[in-house]
Amino acid sequence: MPQIVSPLQYKWYNEILNCPATTEAEHELQVALQESGQCKEETKRQMIGLQAASVLQIRYCDRVRGQLAAQEEKAGRKKGTRLIGDGLPCMLTGDVFVAQVITHENAMEAEAREKEMRAKRRAECSEELAHWKREEIERKE
Repeated sequence: MPQIVSPLQYKWYNEILNCPATTEAEHELQVALQESGQCKEETKRQMIGLQAASVLQIRYCDRVRGQLAAQEEKAGRKKGTRLIGDGLPCMLTGDVFVAQVITHENAMEAEAREKEMRAKRRAECSEELAHWKREEIERKE
């Protein structure tokens, strides 16, 4: 679960660090506290950088995932003409396979005939439309 990194705060322990040190131990403690604050700030900067990189990676993955889904969908729409598509070996002279070949060839021929019929119908329709447009132009003149 992602957690939000709070912004950098530069006012940590300012009162303690601004007070003059009375002893050498206090001075060393102030220096250690200052170093600790700097270390904390650097860690927070690194976390912010990692979080930004993570956001960019998530956006990139979402975009690539969408492209992959579209590519798979497009590839799935292609009609295969191969009978042996599962990659498993089969006996090419077996009765079952020969029957599949005959059925497949008949289906491909029927599909080709249907495609020709659709093309003929489309051509006839476009001819009728052109004829109608010519008559319409003549009628308007």
